[in-house]
Amino acid sequence: MDLAPILRPSSIAIVGASPRSFIGRVALENSRALGYQGRLYPVNPKYPEIAGLSAAPTLSALPEAPDVVLVQLGTDRILEAVRDGVAVGARSFVIPGAGYTDSGPAALELAAELRTLASERGIAVVGTNCMGFVDLVTGAAPYIGTVPMHVRRGRVGVVAQSGAIVEAFVNNGGRVPLSTIISCGSEAGTGLAEYLAFFAADERTDAVLAFVEGFGDPTGFLTAARALAEAGKPLAVCKVGRSSAAQAGIVAHSGKLAGNARVGAAAIRQAGAILCADLDELTTIGEIFGAGRTRMGRRAHIVTNSGGEANLLSDLAEDVGIELPPLSEAGVAGLAATWPNFDARNPMDPWGTDDYRAIYPRALEALADEPGDLLVVSLDQQTTCGSYELQLGRDLASYLAGEASRTKKTPVFLSPSSQDPSPELLNYCLTERIPLLRGAWTALDALAKVARRTEWAGDGRVTASGPPIPLPELAAVGPLDEYASLGIVDRYGIPTPRRATAGDAEAAVEVADRIGYPVVLKGVAHGVSHKTELGLVRVGLGSPEEVRRAATTVAENAARAGLDVTFLVAEHVRAELELIAGFRRDDQFGVAVLVGLGGIWAEHFDQVAVRIGRIGPDEARRMLDDTIVGRMLRTARAGAIPDDGIVAAIIGLAALGDDHPEIAEVDLNPILVGRERTVAVDALVVRADAPPADIGTGSPTLEPALERATREVMNP
Repeated sequence: MDLAPILRPSSIAIVGASPRSFIGRVALENSRALGYQGRLYPVNPKYPEIAGLSAAPTLSALPEAPDVVLVQLGTDRILEAVRDGVAVGARSFVIPGAGYTDSGPAALELAAELRTLASERGIAVVGTNCMGFVDLVTGAAPYIGTVPMHVRRGRVGVVAQSGAIVEAFVNNGGRVPLSTIISCGSEAGTGLAEYLAFFAADERTDAVLAFVEGFGDPTGFLTAARALAEAGKPLAVCKVGRSSAAQAGIVAHSGKLAGNARVGAAAIRQAGAILCADLDELTTIGEIFGAGRTRMGRRAHIVTNSGGEANLLSDLAEDVGIELPPLSEAGVAGLAATWPNFDARNPMDPWGTDDYRAIYPRALEALADEPGDLLVVSLDQQTTCGSYELQLGRDLASYLAGEASRTKKTPVFLSPSSQDPSPELLNYCLTERIPLLRGAWTALDALAKVARRTEWAGDGRVTASGPPIPLPELAAVGPLDEYASLGIVDRYGIPTPRRATAGDAEAAVEVADRIGYPVVLKGVAHGVSHKTELGLVRVGLGSPEEVRRAATTVAENAARAGLDVTFLVAEHVRAELELIAGFRRDDQFGVAVLVGLGGIWAEHFDQVAVRIGRIGPDEARRMLDDTIVGRMLRTARAGAIPDDGIVAAIIGLAALGDDHPEIAEVDLNPILVGRERTVAVDALVVRADAPPADIGTGSPTLEPALERATREVMNP
């Protein structure tokens, strides 16, 4: 559905408008205050006039079918009003009420009825349980909160499933310049995906911010997010629901399932969006987008007024991935010619070396001439600062604007404290399109994430798919054992050890002789994944006699556990590092691929990264860098360990999951990574139609790793 006539309407009817209540008149007052030039129709049979406008008793009494109907009635009267609107030709409805908290099961029943009506009659429904929307392009504001006069028109769109988040942006003093801001609530008819698609096509919107509790239409979200990326419009998303308490609250609040947090985060990032940790960071990125600066990078040169603050910024920059290039010899020499005792470095603290009007312009000039991306002034600015300090801030902003204009670098004014700066400084920075950011950590982390998105844009992270590779092992009856599982992953290019099965001890010796010593002997039984704990694994067997003794011991341990085992004999692989990899099929986003630190400590350290769907080598390497694994491979003693084998394994797993929906899970633990080769020495493949008992034993390490969503996933 084309949402432009809805979000940019020519006429608005307010059913339930009233001169006596704030809610009943605020939408009229908002639209008038914002200069809305369309027609406003209050509808209420009790009053002939409301807020100076003639009121109609019913929708059918209006002179035209309104573009938007704002329904401000009790839950039990909403559906009738919507049907009346449909009957007169209205195509869209904003429904603030019918929250589950106030209406209970009746709210869910109403939402279901509205979805059916929307589907049958092709109407749009904003809400239920929402604040409405504010369109600063036309001034239309069917919105049930006050729209203050300091709200600022611009080119950043906002959509939030929480009304309070929308209020936060409307009331934040104009920090983010807005085009259209939408509170979509419970999405009874029109959802997040449709709003993002609107922004992707909207000529008045250049960037989008989204606050997401749950994905009602995961596929639609990914499609719309990619449309934004293809249009060159950055998207930043704050996705809540990492904790069990938050997930329970989301279900109670909006009737959605939060979905697996790690998988959702992976989907957001792979769609080309920036993942924000909290509302402060979402707002800060909105300020960066709102400045309309297109050249973003991570190389920053910073000037401040404090050595301690410079050190703080150096620490934080390293934490978040902002690079601070050292000054060139020419840059140092140029400043030393006038101030021989000045310690010229990046970050730079010229304070006290000379009158600031003499040294700060020269310092910024020197930094601006260095190769880099960002030119940053860091200076604490609060409305409570003294007059001298406020003048210092205004002057430094002026020097910054001049040097940024001369060199085309992206200027940033950073106030390390999180307080509001003076209105004069704010207005100057707005005029000069300088992002004025509050809070050192939040500002630097936001800049790093915007730069990272710029670096990753259009790098072909999704690989083309060929025909699925046939897997004859899947034709077998019953659960797949380790031998069959290794055969399946081997067909998808995942390196596996030389191996064979054996029925008894002598057959095991024959296999070992053929493979070459040392070998590993395992007792393989259907549905058993924790073989080591049951005494079914023996490693480092260096002779036929050791193989015979190991086979006897494994058989005895299996008998005590009531298991009927087959022997699996494989080459003994030595390596530098143990990793875990695998996938499971997420209910919302499909194949979720995981890689991370493996072995017996996999669950304890929780060092894993997740992506969805098919991926290419660049994204596979980024997965390694999202955890400690990438650094371990690069900085190992005796030189870096090649990552080609584990990258091939990640790509193969993603392709296997994408090609074969009949597979629910794959667990590779451990994958042994060495200097000469990488080998998945243990594998377990679980069919999608496996009974719950088999799935429950299928991925003892993969499942907890996917389910445990920590804050680190928000700051990769």
